[in-house]
Amino acid sequence: MAGSDFSAYVALQTCTTKMLSAAKAEDWDNMLLHSKVFAELSANLPMIQWGALTSLEQQQLAEILQVCNQDVQELEQRAVSQRGELATLLQNMHNTGKLQRAYDV
Repeated sequence: MAGSDFSAYVALQTCTTKMLSAAKAEDWDNMLLHSKVFAELSANLPMIQWGALTSLEQQQLAEILQVCNQDVQELEQRAVSQRGELATLLQNMHNTGKLQRAYDV
């Protein structure tokens, strides 16, 4: 990675922030869209030679990665806290499907 071109990392940070905003708004469709972009971006991040960066560049990159990490941690906490609601929703959908099949016969 030449100089301070952290565009891939900035894109990742933007994506995690959008995922978190969507999760806070309970906009799961948008959250899933951004999670696909996140997976693609994170799989293709360029390697960085930390020692070749200036101290300012190191600080900038560390701040970007810290925001990403904080967003992902909050997303994980939200997922754990809403696991019960999701299980109930899935069970209700399953039961509805069983009822529909029973009446379709």
